[in-house]
Amino acid sequence: MAATANSQIISSNTENSFVKALAESSTLKSIPTEFTFSNDYRCSNPNSLPTVDFSLLISPDPDQRSKTLHELAGACEQWGFFILVNHGIPESVLKGAISASLEYFDLPAEEKRRYEAKSPSDPIKSGSGSVINTNNHRIHLWRDYVKSYVHPQFHCPDQPTHLRDIIYEFSEKSRKVARTLLQGIGESLGLEKGYIDEALKLDTCFQLYAANYYPPCPQPDQAIGIPPHTDYGLLTFLIHNGVAGLQIQHNGEWFDTNSPPNSILVNTADHLEVN
Repeated sequence: MAATANSQIISSNTENSFVKALAESSTLKSIPTEFTFSNDYRCSNPNSLPTVDFSLLISPDPDQRSKTLHELAGACEQWGFFILVNHGIPESVLKGAISASLEYFDLPAEEKRRYEAKSPSDPIKSGSGSVINTNNHRIHLWRDYVKSYVHPQFHCPDQPTHLRDIIYEFSEKSRKVARTLLQGIGESLGLEKGYIDEALKLDTCFQLYAANYYPPCPQPDQAIGIPPHTDYGLLTFLIHNGVAGLQIQHNGEWFDTNSPPNSILVNTADHLEVN
């Protein structure tokens, strides 16, 4: 499972709130002191994360489906993470979502500042962020982000113009996959069919799109993109642009992760554990 947070992630509204501009500065030789993060985590080589074949989860063959339900249950119980393959979301949609998100980060700062977080309830938020560590010091994160609620109401930045269409398609398709996974998880727990749908009101639940951009860093061992944390919500779907950077903690040890192309790394998040 992901590590328990030892710092609180908050939005940043500094004068220059986008790290990308700082990272691209020709005069940058070292990171400013406000970005210095004590990183004592040492990771092992990638371990074999469980893999769940979505096509077998929806298979009409009862034996195949039963075996896959058992694998899904084991992945959730033992790891809290698994790699989802054959999920049915076209590769063009996954790549399109990543490409359009990267184009957003290339927009002028003035355009992105339209979405600087003013309230946690803002439907669209963009910025960099900071954390308050255990010594009550604020540390800025070496990343830029954009987030928007896509369900039950759909929100998305206006630019780039094609971002809206591709994120809408990705959110629709991923929500259907997530719902099927939740049904399978409920079944593996011995719950009645439809119980999770009804108990958690999935028709009106919140779904969040979030993209993170981690610029090149002159001192990567002294900065951090996102500190150790757990995810809130039910399920987190993670895709990347071919440069994986996520690390997870399992049995007290940290591991690098690298999900294969066209797969989705799934995290069973806090609300699912509570429920």
